[in-house]
Amino acid sequence: MIFIAAIQYFIIAGIPRLWATFDQFMVNSLGMPFHSGLILVFLLFGGVLWYGLRYARRTGNGLLQRLVVAVGVIVIAYTSFGMVVIRANTNPPINMNDPSDAMRLLPYLNREQYGERPLLRGPGFDAKPVGLKTEPRYGRVGDRYEIVDEKMDYEYAPGSKTLFPRMGDYSQGRPELYRRWIDKTSGDPTFLDNIEFFWKYQIGWMYWRYFMWNFSGRQNGEQGFYAWDPSSGNWITGIEAIDSGRVGSTKEMPEFLKNNQARNTYFMIPFLLGLLGLFFHYQRRPRDFAALMIMFIITGIGIIVYSNQPPNEPRERDYVLVGSIFTFAIWIGLAVPALYDLFSTRLRLPGVGAGGVATVLALSAPALMVTQNWDDHSRAKHYGSRDYASNFLNSCAPNAIIFTYGDNDTYPLWYCQEVEGIRTDVRVVNLSLIAVDWYIAQLRRKVNDSAPIEMVIPQEQMRGFKRVQVPFYNPSGQEPEMTLTQLLKFIGEDHPVPAQGGRDFDSYVPTTRVTIPVNKQAMIANGLLSPADTNAVDTIRLDLGGRSYLIKDDIAILNIIAANMDKRPIYWAVTTREEKLLGLGDYMQLEGLALRLIPVQSRSDGGSFGIIGSGRVATDIAYKNIMEKWRWGNFDKERLYVNRSYMPSLQTMRVATIRIARNLVFEGKNDKAEALADRYFEAFPDFNFPYDQFSAYMTDIYARAGNKEKAAEKVRAIAKTQVEIMRFVKSQTPDFQKGYEQDFRFAASTAQTLLGIAQYLQDSALREELEKQFEQYLPGMPSAPPLPN
Repeated sequence: MIFIAAIQYFIIAGIPRLWATFDQFMVNSLGMPFHSGLILVFLLFGGVLWYGLRYARRTGNGLLQRLVVAVGVIVIAYTSFGMVVIRANTNPPINMNDPSDAMRLLPYLNREQYGERPLLRGPGFDAKPVGLKTEPRYGRVGDRYEIVDEKMDYEYAPGSKTLFPRMGDYSQGRPELYRRWIDKTSGDPTFLDNIEFFWKYQIGWMYWRYFMWNFSGRQNGEQGFYAWDPSSGNWITGIEAIDSGRVGSTKEMPEFLKNNQARNTYFMIPFLLGLLGLFFHYQRRPRDFAALMIMFIITGIGIIVYSNQPPNEPRERDYVLVGSIFTFAIWIGLAVPALYDLFSTRLRLPGVGAGGVATVLALSAPALMVTQNWDDHSRAKHYGSRDYASNFLNSCAPNAIIFTYGDNDTYPLWYCQEVEGIRTDVRVVNLSLIAVDWYIAQLRRKVNDSAPIEMVIPQEQMRGFKRVQVPFYNPSGQEPEMTLTQLLKFIGEDHPVPAQGGRDFDSYVPTTRVTIPVNKQAMIANGLLSPADTNAVDTIRLDLGGRSYLIKDDIAILNIIAANMDKRPIYWAVTTREEKLLGLGDYMQLEGLALRLIPVQSRSDGGSFGIIGSGRVATDIAYKNIMEKWRWGNFDKERLYVNRSYMPSLQTMRVATIRIARNLVFEGKNDKAEALADRYFEAFPDFNFPYDQFSAYMTDIYARAGNKEKAAEKVRAIAKTQVEIMRFVKSQTPDFQKGYEQDFRFAASTAQTLLGIAQYLQDSALREELEKQFEQYLPGMPSAPPLPN
């Protein structure tokens, strides 16, 4: 651990730190070009290496010689990181963090954008900061390095810190999650509380669970968040007597759950073989065993200690433990000589027989693993992420700008554009990155076939710490009405406002009364508005009320809207957080997987559909996009594993399709609505997407469009699945039923929707059939109509 820490501090971070120091001196003091500090770094490294080898030879110190050579080899290998700087300087379309010089490389390598988690001593999640410490960050300004940003960290009183802090993240509702894991509803977390959380969550849930996934078995592909939830992400064995006490009985489990590709059972055979090989290794080669055990601990528990993971992570983190998993696999391999030794010495089998039996028994582990894992790990014939991204891009008009939010909604789009050349005219703007200056600067240049994005505020005024936060401030007591362009120009000018305990604000927001004038002639000329849209407004009134300040990403979004409203189509992905619409939800138009900003105000249907219900639906455009342009990831043709990493992405396709189909019915376009329902069930067949509430909502489209036969057929098929789910949940003990309560609620809600469809169809026989199926699980259940009109 000390050796790894030394490499991290003195080489991985130390060399860039040295380069940055030398570069600042060479550039600012001597007038040399950027990167000239590398000359001094190479001279210093070469000198130390030469002197060390010379001294070791002169004194005959072999250990010193080997140490110098080892460090030299590590440093030479580390120079491969220079590719990061070389690539950044070529200014590629996707240039994360722009590590183009030593000053930007250092925070990039230290992962400063993700924050820091103290390891030895630090505050708890409820500690109150007593101050703020800042550290300057330099960047290129002209031909010099100047302070352009600050790294800010809270300071805490020594009394609020504890040894081995494991519970220090106060964001995203995590304090409450920490308390749930240690079962402590109030009070300050103590050292023992941190140890308890470390043992229960970080070791038990985030290490041991992942470890047993690989060598015992995995329940399903759901992301597990809580050890007390028996339905998601647990490790299993495949042995009912063991598993039923941990995750409930499987006797009434529906076939679609039993056949889930991510349900992998190894009966603990790889785990037991690994233990056998581990003890055999310890007995025969204790020194080799010690070295391997150190690697096993460092790449497993050591990583857990270092990463100090809080609940809940946005995705499973099992991949960080791959070194530990590989190491244990070595001991599984050593089970072969262990078994051979057992059979040949204890059971007196002949050598060939002992070797053959040992090999067959040991091969049972990889044989089990390959047969169990192939269907959920193979990516052959999988095109889900690519096609989903393509559908996003093809939901946009030419030369569009589309705001996306998370990694899963952005990187696939970049792949489609950069690798497969799909819709390179569309500019993808990631809202998770837009709060930093380097990304805003990249948006201002041409990328592929997408023109530069125009903005009102110049880049110089958005650099570094400038306009990170701009408060609402009204010294006159009056709120003049301003256009968005006028407001942004004002914000872009220097109007300093004193701040409490820190640097002054660069400017302020003088009013909440902001309008966006609509240039209808320009929009019609640019194909952004149809002359037939007679209900288009002349002015969009922007609601900035309820905020005490604007942050840099808000300003950047408004910057793009103001400069491009009448020049380019502007979209938000339907996976964006609703607050990022900045109060413009009623001016949206759904055209597929993207919401387009239009100067037409419509009543949103957010209650039923969330952000997908914003504004109105352009049914003809959306129908054409879905029927002619969308791709389905091959899920419509092959039985494939639907990975949970992109299941939410596929769900947005389903929800958007449902809303579009409902609006087709409302507009009297029943033929198109029925065709869209047909395409839905073709694209999301039950062998990949077991029937659920979404399926029931789309079945309602058949009923509303007038096809009673298709509706009744789907109602019966969906009802069968819901009965299986409810029977499974009811077969559990009361304690486990609580864990499966959400599954039961979804099935019960779907059952109510199906009864509502039968009622709408006026099919008394179907209704009686459904009531008979559901009554033993939902006695006295009232019927409910489908989605509200």
